[in-house]
Amino acid sequence: MNKLLGFFIFFDLLHLGSAILLIIAGHMFMQHMGTMELNVTNSPYVILLYHLPCTPIFANGIISAITNLLSLPALALPQSVFWLRLHGGMLVVCAVYSLILGILVWIDTLTERQQMYEAWTEVGPAVQTLLQQKFQCCGYINPMEPLFVTDSVCPNALKASETRPCVGPFTAFEDEFFNTVFTTLFGIVGLNFVMLCCTAMVINQRKEQRRYRRIDEKRGLGSI
Repeated sequence: MNKLLGFFIFFDLLHLGSAILLIIAGHMFMQHMGTMELNVTNSPYVILLYHLPCTPIFANGIISAITNLLSLPALALPQSVFWLRLHGGMLVVCAVYSLILGILVWIDTLTERQQMYEAWTEVGPAVQTLLQQKFQCCGYINPMEPLFVTDSVCPNALKASETRPCVGPFTAFEDEFFNTVFTTLFGIVGLNFVMLCCTAMVINQRKEQRRYRRIDEKRGLGSI
């Protein structure tokens, strides 16, 4: 096995790992949306998961897995370029899909304060009090906007006025969560690009081998 094919197999395995990661993450996100227990620890995810493209992430993993399967015939047929071309075309699809998802998540982070304000008001007092306990804060922009929920962290208006609002710690938590997601997606785009380059080089190598083989056959040396 030559070095180029070795690099191809190495990055193909990494690509398979990224497909498995997307499938597992997408499935977990979708499952947690419907079954996650509502408590202090999980309260931020009750909001964040509904702003995450969970189903498209899962679908991206499925497409990536199918793309990876197309590399198997290419490896099993050392003289064929058809499966490599098909594999390369699907890699472009995967890269574009991952890039679009990453951009969509990144764009959401640009308007996160307004989005989270709307989400905060929509979830109601039952979730708001859990968020206040999670981040040790009162209200969102300030204790009065929207009005804080009376609980152990914010027992009265005086205590609430002395406690920080939730907008800072909540958006910081969202930043870390979404930054991890879109950075991972952009990293997968880079991996797809490297895999595409390896595929193109293997195609070129096989074309050269085929050309030299035909030259040898014309010279009467037979197929090598």
